[in-house]
Amino acid sequence: MNNEKTGTFIKALRTEKGLTQRELAERLHITDRAVSKWERGLNAPDIALLEPLAEILEVSVVELIRGERIPEEEHTPALEGHAREVLAYSGQEARRRERSAWTRAALVLACALAVLAFVIGFVGWRTGYFFVLDRCPSPDGAYQTTVYRKGLEGRGFSWQDAVSVIAAAPNGAEYRSIYGYEDCTYRGLWWSPDSEKYVLALDHGGITRLCLAWVTLSQESNLNAYLDMAVGNSPLVEHGIPWDDGAHGMLDVDYQFIQWGPDGDNMLVWYSFTGEKDGLEHSGYFWFDCKLVCISGLFELDAERTPDVPFSPADPIGGS
Repeated sequence: MNNEKTGTFIKALRTEKGLTQRELAERLHITDRAVSKWERGLNAPDIALLEPLAEILEVSVVELIRGERIPEEEHTPALEGHAREVLAYSGQEARRRERSAWTRAALVLACALAVLAFVIGFVGWRTGYFFVLDRCPSPDGAYQTTVYRKGLEGRGFSWQDAVSVIAAAPNGAEYRSIYGYEDCTYRGLWWSPDSEKYVLALDHGGITRLCLAWVTLSQESNLNAYLDMAVGNSPLVEHGIPWDDGAHGMLDVDYQFIQWGPDGDNMLVWYSFTGEKDGLEHSGYFWFDCKLVCISGLFELDAERTPDVPFSPADPIGGS
């Protein structure tokens, strides 16, 4: 198809029919600008429009393609049929190419999305974005503490479940620590008022474990062990505090952190244990000085008997 020849032919036929470009365009459901481009030879009609265009201009498809009228003796049904077959094939090819283009575009988009997902996943894994359990800034804003549910590995995170903490300072320095694996649940983190340390509570199989981290000194300790030392030197020993054989020599006492004192050294702790001497459940509160490792302000609640602990009236009962 010669675009200029066909365009001139279309313009002549349209003029013969007394149609404007807009009228012809409206009958073909296209814009008059498209008709104008045909007639100026800038482009050719779409294959799907050749048949309806030929019907409107009352010419054959072959004449429209050639851009001229064909003598009647040369215009045979076979020629017209061949032209329509060519058009049908061309239409199929155009649709096939369009589908192929869409398929390639979809494939490119899928690859791009896969790469994007990988990058997002890698960055998210590297930064721990997907594993954040809690964010606890220090009172003075010097540290932004983030608790994660994955173990630390290098500058990123491992596949292993754990409770990890990163305390980041404005100058880029970080205090990084791993506190527990697998059978460990995060319960809370509390900064001291002086922003030098924090207490972290974990649940290990139904037992609360407390950790004390001195961020400014880059040190951490098992707070339960220090509480045991203080309780072991307190009047509570009169009740007969049992030892936890499965806890490496620690007392069988349940501790719960309540709050920090205003000085940043003392913390209010709740305790509970079953006395071996009286078979009673003892609980209450005390203030624990984490620097001096001693307790004060001991307050015992009324003891209650536990049904699974045998007790004889002859057994001594410690005062409360």
